Amino acid sequence: MPNFKIIQDVADQARVKIFGSQNVAINTDAAGNLAITPPIDGLLVTASASGLSVTGPVNGLIVTAPASGLSITGPANGLIVTAPASGLSVTPPVDGFAITAPANGLLVTAPDSGLSVTGPANGLIVTAPASGLSVTGPANGLVVTAPASGLSVTPPVDGFAITSPVNGLTVTAPASGLSVTPPTGGLLITSAGLSVISALATTDVTEAETGITDIAGSPSNTYVVMGISDYTFGLVNESTSAANAQATAKLQISPDAVNWFDSSSVVTLDQGTSNALVASIFLKYARVYYAAVNAASSVDLTIFFQGQS
Repeated sequence: MPNFKIIQDVADQARVKIFGSQNVAINTDAAGNLAITPPIDGLLVTASASGLSVTGPVNGLIVTAPASGLSITGPANGLIVTAPASGLSVTPPVDGFAITAPANGLLVTAPDSGLSVTGPANGLIVTAPASGLSVTGPANGLVVTAPASGLSVTPPVDGFAITSPVNGLTVTAPASGLSVTPPTGGLLITSAGLSVISALATTDVTEAETGITDIAGSPSNTYVVMGISDYTFGLVNESTSAANAQATAKLQISPDAVNWFDSSSVVTLDQGTSNALVASIFLKYARVYYAAVNAASSVDLTIFFQGQS
């Protein structure tokens, strides 16, 4: 090209080079990407009122924080991160990922479909500050869905405290039931006023002895009371065939069903009356020893054995 000797000999010099204020050309990498090195006091990017949109390349956007950590300060109306349809993946560094909430708290608003947090293979650790960790569920409740392998919550050394709201704490178990496995050292529940309601196991046996004329006495059936916390024998003199058909009865207990001794005084039941016998000492076996007062007046006696545990 005549009269343009520099272009004719070195055609590369015909390209435009951009220089900064320091009279140094702007640098790029081998692929032509522009390298931006922030100043010592940081790089400030001010978004417009409509917001700042950063679109990463196909293989993802990598932000490498300096050794001192990465600080992202959201605008006054909050910082919104919209994940793509495939989801948002945040990979923390080797030594962990720390999120420091502002003084008025950190608010995470889940979409209508719910918020799913998937922990890494070795588990997700949430370390609460010294003042405690507060999780406030939305108006329709907070749902924690455990994986098929189960949900494990490991309390700190000094214990784990759950403070229920004013209207009470409700734990709804799945149809298969709720399983709570205590640690090796046992499960301690401390409450200023804990009310535990459980279904009682009950025992109710009726024994009818009719035509009793033996004044020496006979024993009733033997009852095993081991495992029954409270029990009582109820006695009813239901004699109708003879006048003045009285009966006597007393409670006997035994450790082996062979050696028996009295555990109550003798009670007398007139015709049509009732009474109860309660043991003051606990042994494995119990029975009622009954007799007729007058051999000429036969007695019909009904014995009720009732207990609960």
